[in-house]
Amino acid sequence: MSSTIAIATMALAATGHAATPTSVTLYGVADVNVEYTNHNLTSGPGGASRFALNSGGLSSSRWGLRGVEDLGGGKRAVFALESGFSIDTGTSTQGGRLFGRQAWVGLGAGSHQVTFGRQYTSLFLTLANYSPTAYATSYEPVPIIAGLNLREDNLVKYHGDFGPVSTELHWSFGEQAGSLQGGSGFGAGADYHAGPFGVAVAYDDINSTKVAGDYTRARKAAVAVRYQIASRWFTQAAYRYGANGAQAAGTVARDDLWWLALHWQATPALELIGAAYYDNIRTLRGAGGMTSNPANPWQVSLIADYVLSKRTDLYVTSAYTKNAALNFENYNGAAAAYQIAPSEHNQFGVALGMRHRF
Repeated sequence: MSSTIAIATMALAATGHAATPTSVTLYGVADVNVEYTNHNLTSGPGGASRFALNSGGLSSSRWGLRGVEDLGGGKRAVFALESGFSIDTGTSTQGGRLFGRQAWVGLGAGSHQVTFGRQYTSLFLTLANYSPTAYATSYEPVPIIAGLNLREDNLVKYHGDFGPVSTELHWSFGEQAGSLQGGSGFGAGADYHAGPFGVAVAYDDINSTKVAGDYTRARKAAVAVRYQIASRWFTQAAYRYGANGAQAAGTVARDDLWWLALHWQATPALELIGAAYYDNIRTLRGAGGMTSNPANPWQVSLIADYVLSKRTDLYVTSAYTKNAALNFENYNGAAAAYQIAPSEHNQFGVALGMRHRF
């Protein structure tokens, strides 16, 4: 639930006109869990178990402001400012940025909208309805699915709805003198949804210094489907192609990711989700520029989400990963939340948490 502040001002009496009303919405999510994981990296030769209090399990903790102004004639001005935080420590996330999750402003008319600022990429937005856990931290390999640059600075994005088809198109400026392409990125996506069936395709391409982690260029393309099997059952499946200009040892240069999920609304209050992920790592960058084809990682995740109210739910999540750390995080090219001991070949995690929306 969010709180909406309706702001209406009147123009000077001499003008004879009233200013258009504006709505500003304050919203947020507070999500916390207690987690157990095994086979964690330690200073010794073997792995060890770990208990932790974590921020974000089903949803990353955040707060934000959204606003819209009716400009008349079906046109509108819009903005969003969204900040991430760790509820266990009270610190800001996204590198300490004030509005690291989103910061944009734009114009819209009818089912079309153009926005400017720090935003999500086309592939990330298009696949959102095809993510088994809606991009949950516990446990889904989100950076592997959508890339480390699932948000981009200096991004211009178009969103348009054409009947049952929703589209995304974006370009991010590299802001490098003498080169329009240097440091830039682009992408597109389309999502067809009608009745019980949905299918989506998407592509992201991000260049050189714009890419997080150890990649000089990151390209991802995906196709995904979802189907409502019955009133309380639906399934999702997807394939994602990835090609990265990997530089440092331990980063993936080429992979094919697959996932499959089944959702069951067991009762009006209880949803159960099972998901499986398999990553065919075709090329892994090694020391000295050498490449290899390692054992392919896979993960099985199970989630039980119990709704207490429209704003609050309790959840239990668990996952088992083979040939990698949880969420395949030792392969994502950046600092990992989960690190597996070199002597181990699997990792297990389970988390009990609560999520409150405001």
